[in-house]
Amino acid sequence: MKMRSAKGKISGLTLLEALVVIAVVAILAALALPSGGGPHSSYLSMCMSNQRQIELGLSLFKEDHSGEYPWQDSATNGGSLESVSGYQVSPHFRVLSEYQGKQTRIFICPTDKSRQEATDRAQLQNTNISYFINLNALTNSTSILTGDRHLEADGKAVNPGLFVYTTNATLNWTRELHGKVQSGPIGVLSFADGHVQIVKGKDLSSVFKNQPVATNHII
Repeated sequence: MKMRSAKGKISGLTLLEALVVIAVVAILAALALPSGGGPHSSYLSMCMSNQRQIELGLSLFKEDHSGEYPWQDSATNGGSLESVSGYQVSPHFRVLSEYQGKQTRIFICPTDKSRQEATDRAQLQNTNISYFINLNALTNSTSILTGDRHLEADGKAVNPGLFVYTTNATLNWTRELHGKVQSGPIGVLSFADGHVQIVKGKDLSSVFKNQPVATNHII
C-alpha cells in the first residue's frame, strides 16, 4: 500500500494548514479558560493542542491504512500491531511520529516534569510520553482515543503498562499533571470523532461509562 506523506491532505486541508487551525483553536481555548490561571492555563491549552495534533496524526494514518490505527495494523504495513502484547505505549507513538513531521515534543504535556523530550523518534520511550492510548477505540466514534497519563482508579494511581477499565471502576485524575487547579484534578482527553476536551476528575467515570464498549484496554 502506498503511504501518504505528512504533507497529504485531510478534509481539504494540508497538514500545515490543519496545524495552523489547531494553534488558533488552542489560543481561543486559552482565552476561554478562567481568568487568573496564569501560566497554568496556557499549559493546559498546550496539552489540548498536543492531543489534537496526535489525533490528527492518527487520522492521517487511519486514512492510509484501511481505517485502522497503528496498533491495529501489522508492522509489515507500517503499523505496530506486534507491539501490543508488550503493553508499552512508545512503539505506537514511534510509528505515529512519522505522521507528525517526526516531532517528539508534542508527546509531552508541559506540566509533566517527570517526562523529557526524546532526542529523535528512534529513541522514543515511555519516559518521553505523557499520554495514554485506548487500544479499544472505535474509529469515527465517541471512543476515547488518547488522554493524559495521570489516571487514578479506585483511589490509586494507575501504573505504567496495561490498565483494563471496566464499568465497576471509579476513575479520577491524580494531581501529578495540572495539579494547581483549585476546582480539583483535571485532565485532557481526545476522541476518535476528532474533538478534544478538558474533563474534571469528578466527571471522568461518567465519560468512560459512556464509551461504545464496556471494557477498554489503556496503555
